[in-house]
Amino acid sequence: MSVLQLARTDSPSRARALVFEDARSVALLKRLERIAASGIAVLVTGETGTGKEIVARHVHLASARADRPFVAVNCGALSPALMESELFGHEKGAFTGALGAKPGWFEVAHGGTLFLDEVGDLPLGAQVKLLRVLQEREVVRIGARRPIPVDVRVIAATNVGLASAVAEGRFRSDLYYRLDVGHLAISPLRERPGDILPLAKHFLAVYAEQQGLTGAAFSPGAIRHLMAHLWPGNIRELENAIQRALAVCTDAVVTEDDLRSPSAPPSRAAAYPVTSPIAHPAAHRPEASAPAKDAQAALEAALLAWFEEPEPDLYRKIEDTVFRTAYAASDRNQLAAARLLGISRNVVRARLMQQGLLAPSVRSRPGAMRVRIGYQNFGVLARLKSTRGLDPIFAAHDANVEWIECATGMHVVDGLAAGALDLGVVGEAPPVFAQADRAPLVYLASEPPAPEAEAIVVHEPSGIHSLTDLQGRTLALSRGANVVYFVVRALEEAGLSIDDVELRTLAPADAHGAFARKEVDAWAIWNPMLASLRTSMPARVLRDARGLAPNRAFYMGRRDFADAHPEIVDAFLGQVAEVGGDARTIDAEVMASQQHIADTFHRLKFIPRPVRVREAVWMRPRPAAFPARSAGR
Repeated sequence: MSVLQLARTDSPSRARALVFEDARSVALLKRLERIAASGIAVLVTGETGTGKEIVARHVHLASARADRPFVAVNCGALSPALMESELFGHEKGAFTGALGAKPGWFEVAHGGTLFLDEVGDLPLGAQVKLLRVLQEREVVRIGARRPIPVDVRVIAATNVGLASAVAEGRFRSDLYYRLDVGHLAISPLRERPGDILPLAKHFLAVYAEQQGLTGAAFSPGAIRHLMAHLWPGNIRELENAIQRALAVCTDAVVTEDDLRSPSAPPSRAAAYPVTSPIAHPAAHRPEASAPAKDAQAALEAALLAWFEEPEPDLYRKIEDTVFRTAYAASDRNQLAAARLLGISRNVVRARLMQQGLLAPSVRSRPGAMRVRIGYQNFGVLARLKSTRGLDPIFAAHDANVEWIECATGMHVVDGLAAGALDLGVVGEAPPVFAQADRAPLVYLASEPPAPEAEAIVVHEPSGIHSLTDLQGRTLALSRGANVVYFVVRALEEAGLSIDDVELRTLAPADAHGAFARKEVDAWAIWNPMLASLRTSMPARVLRDARGLAPNRAFYMGRRDFADAHPEIVDAFLGQVAEVGGDARTIDAEVMASQQHIADTFHRLKFIPRPVRVREAVWMRPRPAAFPARSAGR
């Protein structure tokens, strides 16, 4: 048996070994070693959990670049707006919020290997630039004209068929052939059973040592159970099962019952082929006679595999999969799907329309005005989108609504400034940056303050017990987010300045990963991520924004759009109120609060010029139609 140990202290829960004992694995290892020595580009394919990144690291370690950087980038976690900045870098002032120059991942990986995971998620624009970098071996940062030479070996990975994506026009054929020079296809664990027991024994030894157990072993029944399981979650699921079993076993002997805790995995006889987590085609459902516990175990195993690499908006993706699968299992009958799920047909219909599986009752009409609304997948606008309440209201004004999801408030103001959006909701910091860039945006309304909904969090346990302990530490925050002002105020409260901490400007998904891996000491975060973090990992709030920052949300619009269509603005804000929003007129108190933020940003040279917030407050040409709210909470 050949075992490659690749310890990763930044990701303790991932599978960390490749075991080569099955004939397929031995053949893969021999091919991998030949490809590693060649220096060619590599495309690694395989299901989630099969160890694509571990294979990429092995290629790097077996190459002449082993002593140079190995940089892993998850393309699926990068928002389209930040994709090019992250990959290719940017210069100071290249866009709103670019407070300094930043090298991209290609520059960071110079001389070594760049691993692009989920490369199939790259948008077409980024694909064009990636192809040019691979051809010319140089990058041009955003906002720069001078190319920077880079010497990087690219290894790409995907769990989707890139050939099909090429055929459908979602992936460039020239880039595909540039990446797919050396191909390493990793078989799922169910197709290489000769690796199951060696892997299980490896993980048994690793976790027994961690838990202080000596003489750990499997019972004969446990071995039979391991070999009978389908392992839809592949190596990650196997690792989790062994770790869980060791925690509950008696006398360091893992039995079949221990492996079934908290639920029993399906056997190969009873299980069905798994093509993706949870989403099993109706034709592959277990027979009605299969034990219910097997189906429950398969679901839990699939969820565990998904949870190992959390994705942005994971809960919504899981829900979407449930609705989509129930609809398919019901032969595309809405009422039958509702009965399966025990919910109303209206809920099923709304969710299917969100996914594009069902045409909306109010169809887009040719020639009607298109109103593009930028939203984030939480909060008031996410609820408004799900209700589809704007459709009939806008139809009365001969308009269609188009919802465009944005990762952060800065992406919303960038879209408004570029003319790609008409309306949207953001926090208190992005409008200030946009106004400093002379973007033609206007404040339409505001939500009440929510200072308790943003905070600086640290790990638990952590040696950071007060704000003063942040001196010299790393703090993650997102570009232009509300938390920028809050962080400034919090540091000032502790007698510190921005220069006293090392700021890491990261997209929310990247910041989550960096915090989970303890690559940063603290994270400035806001709801709903803050609420989720408190239940998903050991973290504690060091300081929330109460007494420091208001943390308001603002409904924004392009000035020319709002001036030309006040009735659409009123209808929009009216529907916000219908779904529970508290859109209020921008009064003197709100303007003064925003002005203080703008003045602070100018004092700290976050923005290049002073701004007058009052000049960006929209003066509607007729009385507001949305419900008036009192100034109190």
